[in-house]
Amino acid sequence: MTGGGYPRGQCLTPEREGPVRGFGRGRTGKPAQVRVAMVGEQSPPVTALTSALTALGNEVTGYGHDEVDGGLVDRLREGFRAEPPDVVHAHSWLSGMAAALAIGDRPIAKVLTVPTTVSFDAEVQRLERLVCRRVDRVLAAGGAQVRRLAALGVPRNQITVVPHGVDHDRFTPYGPSARKGKRFRLLAAGDLAVYHRFDLIVSVLPAIADTEFVVAGGPLRDNPEADRLIRCARHYGVEDRVHLLGPVDDMPALYRSADIVVCTPARSTFGTIALEAMASGVPVIASAVGGLVDTVVHEVTGLLVPPLRPADLLRAVRHMLAESALREAFGAAGRDRACARYSWERVAADTARAYARAAYGVAPAFGDALR
Repeated sequence: MTGGGYPRGQCLTPEREGPVRGFGRGRTGKPAQVRVAMVGEQSPPVTALTSALTALGNEVTGYGHDEVDGGLVDRLREGFRAEPPDVVHAHSWLSGMAAALAIGDRPIAKVLTVPTTVSFDAEVQRLERLVCRRVDRVLAAGGAQVRRLAALGVPRNQITVVPHGVDHDRFTPYGPSARKGKRFRLLAAGDLAVYHRFDLIVSVLPAIADTEFVVAGGPLRDNPEADRLIRCARHYGVEDRVHLLGPVDDMPALYRSADIVVCTPARSTFGTIALEAMASGVPVIASAVGGLVDTVVHEVTGLLVPPLRPADLLRAVRHMLAESALREAFGAAGRDRACARYSWERVAADTARAYARAAYGVAPAFGDALR
């Protein structure tokens, strides 16, 4: 390990996993190389933080789909032998195990970012426990994951909360808005999947006058969930007020056109849509599940409602639509929170502090992590 400053790190990341990346400093105090091994294509969040890391003098590399197998261990072992890192940062249970096997008993700190998915399979849970025992520090996106890790037996002092970030320069209240009529607009976004429970919003729409519901996300073709939402809208007689847009390129403009962004998942998510809405200055109504509980501050940046409770959702929507000043206040507070807590700079600094804890047992001050 290096004798001072921050450790160099290598990161292993599967496709569409968490966007957290680390950075470090070497023995000279100058920025040290970070080799990020991203398994699968880069998602926009990963690209955003990669740019920040590159600006700090770090280097990002990637691994393809075909390397998520036994060959990954050999490749990592060879790489670690040629240039031993101070910190290895894995972003899934399998890549965490591969990294641990590649490192062996060498004095290299191991950091794991916990995926959002929760498995109830006994074999998978055994793997999760095993990986947690093999790493030095575990990064959780929020309280729900901390509780999940505690259930796996991970000591609290081994866990660091590092949330996912948002590009608050792209998602901003300032700029053009998508075209909109005179109706209020409720907006939801994300893949058209059952667990998002967009049908709950459709079910309360008959009781909300002069309001449309717009869904951004897909796919629309050959998608049973898209067909189900269309049938649901017909059932409730609101097919003229429900609009499935499919994937949308200019999401910032669409967010700015919304009066409320509604997130109603039935299970844990990172809360990326809520974060983007908050950065855009739009109030949020969200199910009190997973990362949404950490992201949305109830009665400050929006409203939290119990999951799968249409009556509570209806009351929240009616209350917020009736108070324009409340919507403006929630939107302004959400923007402030997104910029202060969820900027990529802040996320990177938090990750660097976690690296230092893993490698040295100490954490630098926030300002030092940015220098």
